[in-house]
Amino acid sequence: MTETTEIYADDARIVQLIPADGWVAVYKDEHAEVRAPLVAWGLRRDGQVVPLDTAPEGDVGDPRETAGFDRVERLTLGH
Repeated sequence: MTETTEIYADDARIVQLIPADGWVAVYKDEHAEVRAPLVAWGLRRDGQVVPLDTAPEGDVGDPRETAGFDRVERLTLGH
């Protein structure tokens, strides 16, 4: 017997924010990489932790849903 877990929209709700100092979202196109600081990590009700950054308009969201997203990385000295 296979168990399935149903995910409801309410499960994706963020219930806690955790500072993301030193973390960036990296976006790529064929010419360059751009790093944008994360504003926080979001703990969702379903237990997942998601990165959060801001768009130029000021909206906060998951950078993984943005065109050109490549990865999240911790900044090191020299970046």
